Amino acid sequence: MMKFAHFARPRVTDGSPASPLSGRTAMSLGIAAGCYAVTMAVLGTTTSLFLADAVRVGPELIGLYFTGCAVAAIAINLAAGWLSDRLADRRVALAATALAGVAGALIFVEVRNYAVVFATGAVLLSLNDAYISQLFAYVKEFADSTGREVTPFSSAVRSVFSAGWVIGPPVGFFLLTQIGFGLIYAGAAVMLLLTALLGRWFLPALPSPPGPKYKDHADGSSSGLRRVCATVPRRTWLLLGSVTAVNVANQIYLINIALYVTRELHLSAALVGLMAGTCAAFEIPLMIAVGRLADRIGKMRLVAAALVVAVMFFCVLPVAGSTPVLIALQLPNAVWIAVLMSIPMVVVQQEVPGGAGTASALHSSTFPVAQLLAGAITGVVAAQAGFRNVFWFCAGLVALALVLLLSRLATRTPPDPQHRPM
Repeated sequence: MMKFAHFARPRVTDGSPASPLSGRTAMSLGIAAGCYAVTMAVLGTTTSLFLADAVRVGPELIGLYFTGCAVAAIAINLAAGWLSDRLADRRVALAATALAGVAGALIFVEVRNYAVVFATGAVLLSLNDAYISQLFAYVKEFADSTGREVTPFSSAVRSVFSAGWVIGPPVGFFLLTQIGFGLIYAGAAVMLLLTALLGRWFLPALPSPPGPKYKDHADGSSSGLRRVCATVPRRTWLLLGSVTAVNVANQIYLINIALYVTRELHLSAALVGLMAGTCAAFEIPLMIAVGRLADRIGKMRLVAAALVVAVMFFCVLPVAGSTPVLIALQLPNAVWIAVLMSIPMVVVQQEVPGGAGTASALHSSTFPVAQLLAGAITGVVAAQAGFRNVFWFCAGLVALALVLLLSRLATRTPPDPQHRPM
């Protein structure tokens, strides 16, 4: 994280030396991103067990919980993104979304009633999910205001999230066996409170970025969102469609890989955790490298290459039958994830009008959409074709993403003298 603070030194745009505040802000962003990532990794890997063992509900209600939360997250994330662009200070949105997570975690400490848990997840924790899009909206605005290159700086922040996912799952399962759900969620509340404090008081206020101003105070947020969506370029929708297809494939992989390893390959469940940790460890340096190379090589060229790697990964996976091969495959897995989890978000931020919060929320909403689709698809395909053949379906989805991306590249737009082509 110390390395992150000095990553991508700002260009001097006003003739003055870079402010020491810039480095402190980058450090605060890194700490906030790390705390949030570890917390989400712990909660993400223990929530299903919490519902089964503490709330004591069956698979149907567990599935309903995740489906309901995914639906709520789409609407809440888009609304929060649109509203945040109307605030004079984005730090308020950062603090509010983090504090929603604090309240949700504290409710989970004591409450074991399914209806209350469901409502808490669908409202408070879905609002907390919007923290990630707000953080990356702030990252873009901070980079713009200090003259930093957005792509490497954003990739550096994303690499901190990967580091959190290296640490979070093993820590979560260890703590679960030692202290139980109550203390885990109390610790999560403390971590999220720290991210709220960092977001509100340890980051500087930024000047409002130039952009279109919508005079629709009498309208609801849904009207404003429709207006923004109507102005999104067709080529951006093609990119978002491509990202959604890839995210569905990735979610299917995450759902299916443990069942494939344990039931078809008859290997240890611990191997799945080792594979996830290895992939996340590879992602950290790869994301930093991607951020540095993206503008030199071309963002869309990197994305297209990553999609080709992803197709190859999913085609090899069904014939991989040993521990060394599965571990080795985490390198190409990390390569395409490092590109596709960072570069498209920057492109969407650059192309979507209406503010960085709206753009980041639009990109982030592809993840809950993917979760909804992946859950239904995985069950049907696995039941009909088996866990091994699910990965061929993933390869087909990534191939569809590549077709959508190529369609985007074929869509010409008038040249913009203020933006370099991608």
